[in-house]
Amino acid sequence: MGLLMASLGLCLILIGMPLLVLSQNRCLTLSGSTGQCIRAQECPFVNQLLNVYGRSIPDYFRSQLRQMTCNSGRGGAYVCCQINTLVPQVQTKTQSTDINRIDQQGLRLLNSITQCGNQGNPKVSGGRPARQGSFPWMALLKYDIDDPRPFRCSGSLITENHILTAAHCIVQQPDVIAVRMGEHDLETERDCAVLGGTKVVCQEYEDYEVEDIRVHPNYVHGQIHYDIAVIKVKGIIRPKSHIKPICLPIEEKSQDLSYNQDFYIAGWGRTDKTDEPSVLQKAIIQRKGLDECRQFYGNDEVNDNHICATGSELKHTCQGDSGGPVFIKHRFKNSFRFVQYGIVSFGEKRCGQNQNQPGLFANVLDMLPWITQNLQ
Repeated sequence: MGLLMASLGLCLILIGMPLLVLSQNRCLTLSGSTGQCIRAQECPFVNQLLNVYGRSIPDYFRSQLRQMTCNSGRGGAYVCCQINTLVPQVQTKTQSTDINRIDQQGLRLLNSITQCGNQGNPKVSGGRPARQGSFPWMALLKYDIDDPRPFRCSGSLITENHILTAAHCIVQQPDVIAVRMGEHDLETERDCAVLGGTKVVCQEYEDYEVEDIRVHPNYVHGQIHYDIAVIKVKGIIRPKSHIKPICLPIEEKSQDLSYNQDFYIAGWGRTDKTDEPSVLQKAIIQRKGLDECRQFYGNDEVNDNHICATGSELKHTCQGDSGGPVFIKHRFKNSFRFVQYGIVSFGEKRCGQNQNQPGLFANVLDMLPWITQNLQ
């Protein structure tokens, strides 16, 4: 009876503008690929939503369903369905037990990553392009779009099969179908570097299919709070010199940061409005008090799940670096390793248009309990 009522509610949700129907039930999906215009109850994506959420389908999935509506010329609710569409798992507040509780199993998993935060290339020099292998935890999210560069967001490897990214890279976006590890230059199949003046080392990227996606239950599309998600890939990502996880601040020593702490941010985002680099870029930002960001964005916009930071190169990371890590070399397990403290989560309106305007980043330390709960 509950599923029947949910199906009736679905009919009301699907009242909206129809997608383009091509011919013989063929149509264009939201990602621009060819789909089938079929009854909503026959679409695997819709059935997964009903099974997971029943009548409590989150608002952003409701919006997506309305956009999927297609006009078949027949009565009833029809959607442009793409087979094998993955449904990101988003906990509702009633399903979530306590998002501030550390999950011991997840914590043990993070603690077991003994080689986290070690560089493939031991030197991080100045300048905007990153040296090949400098940040082996950098990931690219591959979307189901018709584009020579199907990457819109970055992420960071935190276990052998989990990637940390921003929620806005997942919600109301085309499907994330794969995660790329070990990339440096998007225009080459193999990245080669000369070490020691004579030795040439070449490395290849690796693509991993997506198995599961978890989005923070308090994230609301269009807002900037709780902008965090975890992607699980199929299989195991084996560590290599250019593919390694980054550490998270799970130890007390690693949680001790200075007021004006410098951080790295990295990604493949545009360096200005017309230039989209193919090589991994990096920049340095400096942490500021939250009150400094409140002066620009208002008291309601800024809270403890944010990091406020400024930097002369901050304006260069506005477009395309979303989901990437905010990190620095810090004491971790009696040594110094790279530890991730934030996620690039601002859009162009919050990226800092000059070196005096701060940017907002998701605070990993504040949301660490939720991360540990979603590493199944």
